Amino acid sequence: MRTSIRKWPFTAFLFLLLLHQGALFSQINISAGQTAAALAKKLAGQGVVVTNPVLHCSNWANGFFNVVNSNLGLDSGIVLTTGRAASSPGFYGVNGYSSGLASFDNGTPGDSTLTSLAGQRTLDACTLEFDVMPAGDTISIDYVFSSEEYMSAVCGPYNDAFAFFISGPGITGSKNMALVPGTNIPVTINSINNGIPGSTGNIINCTSMGTGSPFTSYYNDNSNGNTLTHKGLTTILKAIYPVTPCGNYHLKIAIADAGNAKYDSGVFLEAGSLQSEHYSVNALRLPVGDTSAPICVKGCLPGRFHIKRTKNSSLPQTIKFVTAGTAAYGIDFAPIADSIIIPAFTNYADVVIYGIPTARNGVKELKLFLLSPNNCGAISSIIDSASMLIYDTIAIALTPADTAICGADTVRLKVSGDDIYSYNWLPDVNISGSALKQPSVYPQATTTYTVTAWLPGTSCPFRTAVSTLNVKLTPHIALVSDTVVCGHSSFYLNPVMQFANSNYSYAWIGPDGYASALQQPFFSNVIGSDRGIYRLKVTNDTNGCSSTAAVNLVVTVVDTPSVTSPAIICQNTGPSALFALGDNLTWYDRSGALLGANTPVIPTDTLAAYTYYVSSRIDNCESGKVELIAEVKKCCDGTIYIPNAFTPNGDGRNDKFRPVTDYGYFVKTMGVYNRWGQVVYSGNMGSWDGNFGTNPADADTYFYRIIFGCILGGTVERAGDVILIR
Repeated sequence: MRTSIRKWPFTAFLFLLLLHQGALFSQINISAGQTAAALAKKLAGQGVVVTNPVLHCSNWANGFFNVVNSNLGLDSGIVLTTGRAASSPGFYGVNGYSSGLASFDNGTPGDSTLTSLAGQRTLDACTLEFDVMPAGDTISIDYVFSSEEYMSAVCGPYNDAFAFFISGPGITGSKNMALVPGTNIPVTINSINNGIPGSTGNIINCTSMGTGSPFTSYYNDNSNGNTLTHKGLTTILKAIYPVTPCGNYHLKIAIADAGNAKYDSGVFLEAGSLQSEHYSVNALRLPVGDTSAPICVKGCLPGRFHIKRTKNSSLPQTIKFVTAGTAAYGIDFAPIADSIIIPAFTNYADVVIYGIPTARNGVKELKLFLLSPNNCGAISSIIDSASMLIYDTIAIALTPADTAICGADTVRLKVSGDDIYSYNWLPDVNISGSALKQPSVYPQATTTYTVTAWLPGTSCPFRTAVSTLNVKLTPHIALVSDTVVCGHSSFYLNPVMQFANSNYSYAWIGPDGYASALQQPFFSNVIGSDRGIYRLKVTNDTNGCSSTAAVNLVVTVVDTPSVTSPAIICQNTGPSALFALGDNLTWYDRSGALLGANTPVIPTDTLAAYTYYVSSRIDNCESGKVELIAEVKKCCDGTIYIPNAFTPNGDGRNDKFRPVTDYGYFVKTMGVYNRWGQVVYSGNMGSWDGNFGTNPADADTYFYRIIFGCILGGTVERAGDVILIR
């Protein structure tokens, strides 16, 4: 036997964790602690009058609910529970998800009628009861039952009690309306579930509820839900019971824990779903033109208000209504009766609205308010409403009217007509869209445009309108988008004119403030700064029409090759090819004759000097020519002169100690030492500036050792002394 438990506040850490989880997961907003009158008013819908509400329930256990996002199926209403309706720190309500259990002992008593129904002691009861007068022959309410008993306690001995008791005329005692659809089996954990007994359950406890039990098709598993704490819930069910119209009935909605207070259950009841006979009206929506709104068009398309009752009856029913809105009775629409009869064995009838043709006075709205057919002696009240739009008889006008334009102009053709029409334009050329209400057109020659308007799917007559656009003679320019020229060349900006004549004037603008009024401006020496966009405007001076075009001038400037001249070549080293750095080199001899792309090769058997010219080329553009002189000389065959003194005083003469050699020698290493053997200079620069580190060396005698290399190979060493004079 289960024992009753009471949950106490958790540690501060778990308190904060639960607050975080509630904010993160709860998507059912609940306002707990409502009054009996507020709860009953929230439930009351069409065809019922509710009086004398009484509530026996903990403030924590009841409330309004509003769904933001959930698998509950209902969007709003009231909730009654055996625990808490809303989550709170340290406790779980029905609207917060956690790995913990929704199990809270309110410490309130059970209910005797539920105890009798459950066959065992009940606790934590929550009941709402009231008197109700139905206008029709049935009374019904929509609800969802949920419980923490699901999963572990399915088919167990404990079956939380839940019922909708009704009593009154024609009913002996009280009856439970909360039944499995099509049966007399009450809705409980054991009658609606997933068919799998829990850890303490036995399938016999479920099958013994009645034929077909357990009913799995009405069950939703919520074990992984994140908006509702209870581990299981039913689908949306309807509790319904036959009644005598205008009779006085008593309804009691009750739920309680059975056996003990462990594991909570709840019932969600949809707002406004407590109803008797139900009537509704809507304006039929016709898929016409660009709208699916309910409409009526004067003179051709009637509108319809569709009045419906929830079920067929063997008796006809007269339904009264009133109209309102901006549409004038007898002016915008034909007179209609103030009621309509729904025939026997039918559940609907239509009120047909015929629009009266009038001068165009804009779209009007017609509203129809449905009055309750049976309020049990009370004054008739509005139970539903619908509206439709009444449009003028199809008529259109087109602007601009016939007009003259330039050939380069774009014109917006505008139709004054309702948006529900469909449109078609002819001819279907030089137009932004042949089905648009206001297309843009750009005719190249005089054109008459015709628009046709009609209302698809109706017998409404079509309408047409025309506009002729007379196109004046307009210059037509053709320019190459990119014009590529070589740097330092000459060329013409040369537009191609269609229908050119002497009445045209020209205006060019370009980079760096360039401007010209010539038809074909001439450039004698194009340079890099001339590149860019050149725009041309040509105007027909007789009518003011003009056209524009643009050309991108691309100037290819080719840099001259980089050479070292003169190029010294050692005698008897074998044929040597000249070197130049550039793109697609082209060589010329001394006289300027073209040699081609092959690099000239210099013979080295005799001493001589040779002169060549070289250029670079990119595509068809060539740079200027650069002179390159090649000299064949003797290498490493002369003297080496080393001075014996120098004066680093900055007068520009003999400021550095530097050896002088014939061609072919180079300094590989040079060391300079003072009289104590200290190194005052070491390197391969071939000169000493007279400093010891960053300070001037003293005037004195210094010793050197220099190793010379020869470009032909081998080395020569020299050693001696030099005097530094200051």
